[in-house]
Amino acid sequence: MEAIHQVYHFVTIALALSKNHEVSILTYPGKHTLLRSLLNSLDGGNVNIIERPTMLFRAITDSLKGREKPRRGFWIKKNQNYILSNFDAVIFTDYYHHYLLKARGSLKRPKFIKLPHGLPGRSYSYREDQKDFDFQLIYGSFHERKLAEKNLLADHYAIMGLPKLDAIPSDKPNTPFKDKKPIVLYTPHFAYPLSSWHDHGVKILEYFSSQDTYNLLFAPHINLFKKIKKSAEASEIPKDFFNTPNIHIDLGSQKSVDMSYLRLADIYLGDISSQVYEFITSPRPCVFVNAKNVDYSEDLHFRFWQCGPVIQSVTELPNALKKSVSEFDQYKKIQKKLNAVNYYTEKGTTPSKRAADAITSYLKNCFSSES
Repeated sequence: MEAIHQVYHFVTIALALSKNHEVSILTYPGKHTLLRSLLNSLDGGNVNIIERPTMLFRAITDSLKGREKPRRGFWIKKNQNYILSNFDAVIFTDYYHHYLLKARGSLKRPKFIKLPHGLPGRSYSYREDQKDFDFQLIYGSFHERKLAEKNLLADHYAIMGLPKLDAIPSDKPNTPFKDKKPIVLYTPHFAYPLSSWHDHGVKILEYFSSQDTYNLLFAPHINLFKKIKKSAEASEIPKDFFNTPNIHIDLGSQKSVDMSYLRLADIYLGDISSQVYEFITSPRPCVFVNAKNVDYSEDLHFRFWQCGPVIQSVTELPNALKKSVSEFDQYKKIQKKLNAVNYYTEKGTTPSKRAADAITSYLKNCFSSES
């Protein structure tokens, strides 16, 4: 029952598994337009979509509060017996597994498998909850090393690469702009207070509206303007910017999560989102906003800030954009080194197939030893 920004991280693994196994995606009642259209475009007819309701009382309160989807904890608690009784393995892209873990108790099935929903950046990737899972799918050698250093590496795991790339078409997306000026993608994170939006976002939009060198794609993290604690309000965006010719604003469409804008942009402008690791899979200039003047030099949670100039105010932005391009050769070398350890690659196969084969092998070994 994931948000749309997580669908691309797991859907091709589900497809790969469905070639030889029965695979279901569990979710709540709804249209699920992106999920269904993506499965259809990828020939995913063997994957079942099972819609399960949440608690009746919670469904009523969710409706009254205008929630787009049920709260995950209550949904899982309502459906835990169904999940534990009908599946050999459950794959999670988040950490909403605690009800199921407690309910499973000493039972050996289903196995719990952890799949990340983005290349590891900040501390979210290294929570103690990692120890709860029976099997981990890992992107690359850096991910493996850091989990091991933090004593969070499971006894059973596999390095797969970046499966999201398997779902992305090779053709370049259409531009929303009428000219060929360089395109800057500004994608602030939602996490308060390190997000650049709260202190600098409107000023950044004002800068781009007042110059004629760049076009701007403003596609923030999909949760920035959601109804979550300390989130921002879309009303903070001045209405004029929605009609500014060199600014395109997308607050949460499919294009904001399917790498369309990441592939279209010439320069990345961000803050603490590890989404930049997806951007540099094809190395390009980057600029980062250090919104709260944090000391990041020795902090691996900010290792992606090696990929371009880091600024603390919008007054530094024009020079930083120029520098990101003029000095890109040195940043390109860094980006390539990060790519090499961020995600594994292997000719003749795909990350999704490697993940599916690893899951199949793990479960086969587990269940053969139990018989």
